[in-house]
Amino acid sequence: MSPDKPNNVAIVTGASRGIGRSVALFLLSKDISVVGMARNVSSLESLSREAAQLPVSAKFLPLAGDVKDESTQQQAVDMAVKAGTLVALVNNAATLGTYGALATKPLDSLAEVFATNVTAPVGLIQKSLPYLRQAKGRVVNLSSLAGKEPFVNQSSYGASKAALNLVTAGLALEEPSITFVALDPGVVETDMLTCLMNEIEDTIPESSNVNSILQASKVAADIPGRIICNLALGADHGLTGRFIRYSDPELAKYSA
Repeated sequence: MSPDKPNNVAIVTGASRGIGRSVALFLLSKDISVVGMARNVSSLESLSREAAQLPVSAKFLPLAGDVKDESTQQQAVDMAVKAGTLVALVNNAATLGTYGALATKPLDSLAEVFATNVTAPVGLIQKSLPYLRQAKGRVVNLSSLAGKEPFVNQSSYGASKAALNLVTAGLALEEPSITFVALDPGVVETDMLTCLMNEIEDTIPESSNVNSILQASKVAADIPGRIICNLALGADHGLTGRFIRYSDPELAKYSA
């Protein structure tokens, strides 16, 4: 980073693999330092080694911990502010929870899904707000089609993403200086999707709409990863509060 160029920083949750890893690397390639949060220490170390090979002066700052933990959230913000100007937050970390009907799902499982997919992003946003206001920054919340359309035996996950969409819309009204976007990244080739497919592939009825996910063409993580990076750094304010799919023509300019 040159002396006269500010060190801009982004926070990315779930940064150690899949979409989060892709977003972190794209941000770093644009000379944006990244505080990368994840639970898996070895995966964070692997990402740190890869980041160190990039021909940029931006730094990857790993933070191992549970995104639901408020002290870890605060630590992420403190690290970002110490490193430079916090300009973006990407809430990518999520859990599908247990697959099954809502009628018989344990309430602690439902609470875990909402704690990870809704409360944790809100906590990070709250702690980041003073700095994002100053920077007129951006927040990208990773959502899902399941937050708009119900899928059999995935009601808890879908409800959490619907809640995140409304959090995004509400914050856009409450915080007009910041741009908030909820993005559906498509059916992405990730470990989370693989685990779901392995768990349910032989158990779902042929008529289930979950088959539309299993049979859909899978998207490489770098495709939404690039779009998320570009939204985090330059989303038009006209998008604020929106839930939008990665393949929407309106986002074409963010895919380059």
